[in-house]
Amino acid sequence: MLDKYPRLLVTLWAFVGVFCFTVLFVPVGSAQQSEKYKWWEVTPEEENPSPDYDSIFYSEIAPRLHEITKNSSRVMVKIMGQSASGRDLFLAIVAAPGDEGRFGHYQKLRRLMIHNPGKAQEMIEVFDDFKVPVFINGSIHGNEYPGTDACIRLIETLAYDDSKEVQGILDNIILLVNVCHNPDGRVLGTRRNAVGFDLNRDMITQTQPETRALARVIARWNPMTFIDLHGFLNPMLIEPCTPPHNPNFEYDLFLEWAYAQALAMSEELFIQTDETEVIIPYRDWSDRWDDWPPIYTNQYSMLHGAYGLLLETPYRDERGVDADYAAVWGVLKFIVENKKEMIHDQIEIYRRGFFDLPQVLIPDTLLAETPWEQFNELTIQDFPAAYVIPAGPPFQQSSHQAANAIDFLLFNGVQVDKTTRTYWIDGVKYPGGTYIIWMDQPKRGLANTILEDGMDLSDIQEGLTFYSPPAAWSHPLLWGVTRAVMNEKMEIKTLPVIKVKAPKGSMDFKSGNFFVYQPNSIAAFQATNDFIAQGINVFRTTESFSDQSYTVKVGAFIVPKDWSLAWDLVNKYKLDVFTIKALPETVMQLTNQKVAVYADEGTEYCLRELGFAYDALTTSNLNAGIDLSQYDVIIHSKKEWLNPLNSKGKSTLKSFIEAGGDFIGAGSGGVSFAESTGLFEITFLGADGNGIVNIEYDPFDPVAAGFQEDSYAFVYDPIWFSGLSAKFKIVASIADDDFFVSGYWSDWKNSNADGKPIIVRTEENSQDITLIGSDPTFRGHPRNDFRVIGNAIYSGLE
Repeated sequence: MLDKYPRLLVTLWAFVGVFCFTVLFVPVGSAQQSEKYKWWEVTPEEENPSPDYDSIFYSEIAPRLHEITKNSSRVMVKIMGQSASGRDLFLAIVAAPGDEGRFGHYQKLRRLMIHNPGKAQEMIEVFDDFKVPVFINGSIHGNEYPGTDACIRLIETLAYDDSKEVQGILDNIILLVNVCHNPDGRVLGTRRNAVGFDLNRDMITQTQPETRALARVIARWNPMTFIDLHGFLNPMLIEPCTPPHNPNFEYDLFLEWAYAQALAMSEELFIQTDETEVIIPYRDWSDRWDDWPPIYTNQYSMLHGAYGLLLETPYRDERGVDADYAAVWGVLKFIVENKKEMIHDQIEIYRRGFFDLPQVLIPDTLLAETPWEQFNELTIQDFPAAYVIPAGPPFQQSSHQAANAIDFLLFNGVQVDKTTRTYWIDGVKYPGGTYIIWMDQPKRGLANTILEDGMDLSDIQEGLTFYSPPAAWSHPLLWGVTRAVMNEKMEIKTLPVIKVKAPKGSMDFKSGNFFVYQPNSIAAFQATNDFIAQGINVFRTTESFSDQSYTVKVGAFIVPKDWSLAWDLVNKYKLDVFTIKALPETVMQLTNQKVAVYADEGTEYCLRELGFAYDALTTSNLNAGIDLSQYDVIIHSKKEWLNPLNSKGKSTLKSFIEAGGDFIGAGSGGVSFAESTGLFEITFLGADGNGIVNIEYDPFDPVAAGFQEDSYAFVYDPIWFSGLSAKFKIVASIADDDFFVSGYWSDWKNSNADGKPIIVRTEENSQDITLIGSDPTFRGHPRNDFRVIGNAIYSGLE
């Protein structure tokens, strides 16, 4: 049995430090509003306010919040982070001042919830005067303006009003308000942020600074209720959701209070406004509004034990602000009356994880209003005893993959341990320092969401619908992390990990004239692009060869033996470097490639992560016939339904390829475009659906360089090639037999996709064409596959 308590003791002290830093209130005028950073002084800029009403400008939010803090001791404001373009995110914390006894009870309760949930439940039976944190998230979509305005109105009411109703809220609730989650979108008048990401699809990946800022606050506060303000549906929509439901939620504990809060919000909406109808998907619909993927903000909060609910206000004008305000007011009133029972059940989520208790099936009494029966098997999760992640080679391709995964787990509040010595686990010998993620922890659902393979939903119901993909996600499989599953608990001594061990580079120090490093991490591409930009000679192998005692694989990078470069490679980029004596003839020198992309936000994010400079093409400039002759390679990854190119736009791209330009077509959009040109002898088949597939790389192909032969990819409307001319080489194929790991691809077993090519390329007369039937950059999540794009760009130099 795990020696749990020493592990918990160390973790407890770490938690207390974080808690005290994060939660304790400071007086207005303290360092939080210091003269060093006057966050309330915002330079006005050109903005795109709501065309439907006089919405508050982003530049007006900070001064208005500052005015509130000067005039009310109930409100403090913290800068919780910045947007992609550097605009501040404002977290307003609203609570009655004074009464340290009541606050002390809350402080103790929050510690116990994570570290002794049984004791925490006993505590709430003794004390009534504790407060619970409630989180309101405003306008995650920038052009859904009413949410932010409703947040401001809510803060002002609680700051200044002295009614009995307001006092009841202040006595029982600590209100956390992320006033404007998407400042870029509000200023620009767009749904997405400044770099094109839908922030409400990013929570389980956290590519964006706005998302990471919110995840940090949620992980530290563990809010009891989380309300996300959206628009626009008429009648107003208030969750909870339809099936399918994520099996990592303790749904029986969630649903009772989520539904009750929805009803309370509906009632208050009817009282305060002229609205007489509300849609509650759980009650009113059978499908189309699921809470399956943890990509959404409120579903992510549920993995931290919150009653996470999304609201879609019905109007784009001031009535939309009224509706949001009324609904939130209704939930606050409800929590005042029911906080003890609600917090008891939130703690029960943690208690089940802490003591490794089984999940509970949804009671029949809660199923009367929705056809749940066919989804019963999704409501029980068979949690393993632990996940095992070795820290580096030979288990990992490099030390980066494991470090990235562990850092992500810790950042999100998952408890991670490491072994103190060597252990044999299921017949495999793991060294000391191997990471162990025990699943008897309060947030086991969050840990399992990040680390599991996912579930194949394809045979559960024909035509199963999801509001938005993905139907599967897995950080180990799509981030290139080798991890094992421990199904039965073992006698292993571990210590808690407070901070991940950073990746570590190495140098062999043998005699020779050149340094070699492999393309087995994103950092290797960052280093390479950095060196090329500096004018340093960088070579890439086109075939494997032997030198001294090393076998240098295809696609390896080679630089002159310069100790300043060695310092960068080992200490800056944390790469493993070895030395060779001579360059073979089968290498090519890398140069700056002029790259243009007609792509989604994921592809652009991928290129930024890899360190490639690029220009973004738009539908309008392609349709206008932009001159593409300045570019060496074009990447096309837009879905067809996002790709309204006219005939001139299509011919502009086709002419670039006909003139000998390199082309990378990724996903169904890019591959379909390549086929439609008639320039290539290819045929392909496709399917609806998305998920994770097992693929097999050709280890001797340069586009497959740095990948394990047995690997994984994410597919969205998957493409596989059914016919290729002899000019095409197969880079990777879908694995044989049971290739579909998780997600939803109806009848994939009869698709005949197994064994078929999914990544191919051709090279002729210095032109390179790479076609990728998977979606290697989908919303920035399949990080391991970013390197396919990098390899394809470099291969175009041959």
